[in-house]
Amino acid sequence: MVAVMLSIIFCGTAVRYAGAAEIKSRTMVFHYAGPLDCTNARFANSFKELVERKSGGKLKIDIYGQNILGTDIDCLSTMKVGKVDFMVTVPAMVVNVIPALAVYDIPFTFDNVKSARTALSDPQWLSVIGKEYEKAGYHLLATSDSNFRVISTNKEIKGIDDFKGMKLRTMENKNHIAFFNALGVKATPLNASEVYLALQQGMLQGQENPYSQIYDKKLYEVQKYVTNSNHIFHNIIFFTGQATWKSLQPEAQKIIWDAAQETAKKISDYSDKSEGEFLNKLVKERGVKFIDFDKIPGLREELRKATLKGAKDRAAKQVDPKLLAAYLKACGIKD
Repeated sequence: MVAVMLSIIFCGTAVRYAGAAEIKSRTMVFHYAGPLDCTNARFANSFKELVERKSGGKLKIDIYGQNILGTDIDCLSTMKVGKVDFMVTVPAMVVNVIPALAVYDIPFTFDNVKSARTALSDPQWLSVIGKEYEKAGYHLLATSDSNFRVISTNKEIKGIDDFKGMKLRTMENKNHIAFFNALGVKATPLNASEVYLALQQGMLQGQENPYSQIYDKKLYEVQKYVTNSNHIFHNIIFFTGQATWKSLQPEAQKIIWDAAQETAKKISDYSDKSEGEFLNKLVKERGVKFIDFDKIPGLREELRKATLKGAKDRAAKQVDPKLLAAYLKACGIKD
């Protein structure tokens, strides 16, 4: 019998897990969308390094970014049969397969990063949502974030009425489209690779992403304003398929779980530092004007009031009422 999986021994600064020598050698596939320098890539590389080190090289991770293996949607099906082992993405890309993730599409839920993390890391909530992954054939390993998604635009926003008629790019997510439409926005789902050109040609007036992506995609070249709209917390989910998870030895599961938690913490810490830096670069280096929603009296409350009921009603049609109630409780929202 191999040693108890929780036992670890220390050798200098390295950590080896007792029983690692008993793990069967295995190479696993990690998929993510996005360029080689995005947050998903950072997550993948950190996880790979930790797993391979903790397992003494017995577990190896092959990383495939930039949709080489297909889109997130494509890879969800191959994960269920164990051909793709790991995926890091956002809930909005998975909601069609795990409907319960629609709760994350309720906008203007949090006022700051701290309150969002407190709600989404609540043990009771994680237990509830984890079961929904299992029902769909997956296993949730960790959650992290890139702070908030924010709006950038070529139209100055001074109040809620300025949203009316704005052509804004959103993700291909019916819930996001619906809550933006509730503000009078002409929500336009568009592939991320097409956003720059659409903004440049005047087909769109704005889009929404974290500050880091606005900077990395050079959208500052075709946008005049950036905001702290904070309409959706940019939650990052990391999971595997049940086929993969159940095929792993307990020692291997422990290593993967611990590596996932460590990586998630690293990404959140990195986001806290980098998102502020990217906003600073957008404003001070690239000349984009910052619109502070917190300094527009009543704006956040007006946005919340205009979108919350509809968002809750849509979520109620997609998820179990008890699950929705558990999420709203974790978020401190009265049902």
